[in-house]
Amino acid sequence: MSFSTERLPVAGSQAGTAEVISTAPGSEMQCKLQRCVLAKFGPAIQLSWPRNGDKKRALVGQSPRDPNTTRKQTHKSPKITRIVNFSQRDIEMHYYLNSSVGKAHPQPTLEPPLAWNPIVHRAEDEDLLEHFQNSASRSLAILGHDGVELGNALIRIALANTSASATAVLHCLLAFSALHRDDVHSQAFELKITALQALAAASAITPLGTAEAIQHVAAGMILCSFEAHRSSCTSGEWTTYLENSKKVIQHFGLDKIEGNSDLAMMLDWVSYHDVLSRFSLQHWQKRTVPGTEMRRFPAEPSNIPFSPIGLVRLLSQVCDAVSARPAPPVTGKKTTENIEDYKNFLQILDWRIRSLTFSTPETVASSQGEDTLLTLELYQLALLIYLNRASNNIINQSFRTEKHVAQAFSILSKLRSCNRQFPVFILGCEARNDECRAIILDLIAQTEKGESSRSFNHVKLLLQAVWAQDDLADGEVDYCEKVSCVISCCRIAPSFV
Repeated sequence: MSFSTERLPVAGSQAGTAEVISTAPGSEMQCKLQRCVLAKFGPAIQLSWPRNGDKKRALVGQSPRDPNTTRKQTHKSPKITRIVNFSQRDIEMHYYLNSSVGKAHPQPTLEPPLAWNPIVHRAEDEDLLEHFQNSASRSLAILGHDGVELGNALIRIALANTSASATAVLHCLLAFSALHRDDVHSQAFELKITALQALAAASAITPLGTAEAIQHVAAGMILCSFEAHRSSCTSGEWTTYLENSKKVIQHFGLDKIEGNSDLAMMLDWVSYHDVLSRFSLQHWQKRTVPGTEMRRFPAEPSNIPFSPIGLVRLLSQVCDAVSARPAPPVTGKKTTENIEDYKNFLQILDWRIRSLTFSTPETVASSQGEDTLLTLELYQLALLIYLNRASNNIINQSFRTEKHVAQAFSILSKLRSCNRQFPVFILGCEARNDECRAIILDLIAQTEKGESSRSFNHVKLLLQAVWAQDDLADGEVDYCEKVSCVISCCRIAPSFV
């Protein structure tokens, strides 16, 4: 008895494919083969995609030819086997996105794994402090400044005096250094608890002076970086630490102080995290969690000569523009005027982003300076693409947007690494074929090998979910709805710094 094979996707916790074997209906051979397939791969789902002529992500190959079929018949109607990688969660998201108003289907949840390192390692504080200065500080997320310079500024703030606030900053540095050096294990969290206790003791001392207020902001931002470093489903306190740091800045008027370069750099650090948090919370729709409604923090230019804070300010304005997107047009003069005003604002914002120019100081090495400029250009292209996609191409920039996508992937293929997760995510959402997706995944893999990298757990899971929805969709899915639904699957708001 002859039988044919065809590979079909399998619904399960892991993405994969199964081999579905067909024989004569009701035969003993068929029953045995079905039991074998179910035991090995789990139940198969017959899908209606992909179809002939479909150019979505798939491995395309020629199916085995029936020996009883003539060559001429095979040539006329070739049978094509296509494989689309997806998981049960992707199917649930597909049904969720395509369900009627009210979202009848439950929304799946993305849970980045937190790999535990059981190593028992004790080190003197001097070793951890040295590791922070030489290595761990490189992974601090800041735009327009060098991480090592920011790390040195934090060390100076921690060693400025012997106050309780300074002790809290020092313990925060040690906890972050232990996490960076030895990954997730007991020592890092023991040091974090010690840092929190020191910070609580420092908060009980009143009144606080300017120096102590700066130290509180530094401690809060280091703890924020500690939570965001591993990007797991248990690291959701980063928004709380960021919000508390902003409160201290506003209460003591630290953003009004001039002539303090370390403080100016730290304020740029807070501004960068604040704007990226607005992007995250705008699409992460679980607003019932306390502390997720964050107040605005002004992104004002610092007095550091080289600081692309203008790029951060434009990102803030893009978030404002996306959140203010008007409802679909209806008959009425007032509605039409509102849409025209919105369109004019987007055109001005698009022009401002395109008009940005970047340069690096002469003190930066040529190779490092080239990577920095390429990263800033990626940010610029990501902003233009996101603005157009999220506004449903209201300013008619489809052709220019496709050019921006092609230019961005040309840059991505040249970069050795990219520690900035926002442009990687936005440009990754534009990867519609295997070649572009391989570029994104290779860049992430190369980046995570470097000592200056943070975990891309959230970004990788979110991109895989976006790609699955692009592959499963029968037509175009609303960009903002797709991105928001995928990001909202996370238990905690992801950080894209």
